[in-house]
Amino acid sequence: MIFYFTGTGNSLFAAKRLLSDGEQLVSIADALNEKHFDYEVQSGERVGFVFPVYFYTVPSIVEDFISKLTLKGADYIYAIITCGGSISQAGVVLKKLLAKQGIKLNYVSSLLMPDNSMLFYQIPPVSEAGKRLEASEVLLKEIKQKIENGEVSKIGKSTLISDMLGTAYKWCSKTKKYYADENCIGCGLCEKNCPEKVIVIKDGKPEWTKPTCSKCSACINRCPKNAIQYGKLTIGRNRYVNPEL
Repeated sequence: MIFYFTGTGNSLFAAKRLLSDGEQLVSIADALNEKHFDYEVQSGERVGFVFPVYFYTVPSIVEDFISKLTLKGADYIYAIITCGGSISQAGVVLKKLLAKQGIKLNYVSSLLMPDNSMLFYQIPPVSEAGKRLEASEVLLKEIKQKIENGEVSKIGKSTLISDMLGTAYKWCSKTKKYYADENCIGCGLCEKNCPEKVIVIKDGKPEWTKPTCSKCSACINRCPKNAIQYGKLTIGRNRYVNPEL
């Protein structure tokens, strides 16, 4: 069983390649919206968590799901955290979150993928993204082999840095700066693609109806007209969507 969360498709891309025959793929966003938190697996079955790093920590939507999760029968738990550079303390934070639910995290690996963090800087062009995807295919094969072999990694303990990153993330999760510019055609894809159901189309334009969100950037990156902006930060910047999404 693999639990995954994705905004622009990178983590879903990874999860599908890690999936073995007969394994179940569970969307964390769907599970939250459907209030499905109780899971049981067969003895010996591996359970994975695949998601992107946000602000060098665990996405709030993943944290919310884990806080409600009941998982029975799992002997080996792993996590693959996708990133554009580094996962920093995300593995440590995840270990702590799972431990609160009585779940032991055995293995964590980062996976370098095309960057989609246009809120902070100009992300690489499509050609560069393609090179990273090719490299990730090779890494995923190596990671899958390690998981199948039951490899255990040293994850460490929660630190002041991890706590500070979590605080910074929560402070930056406000939605008030999101808006649709004049290029918006009212297609409703942002509402459909929002994993947390924050966006609602009103009078042909999207409105962010909750004060905070995970900052997954699905609304920005997956808009067909590049009409979704976050203040002035995203104007003129590249967008990215995994080609298999």
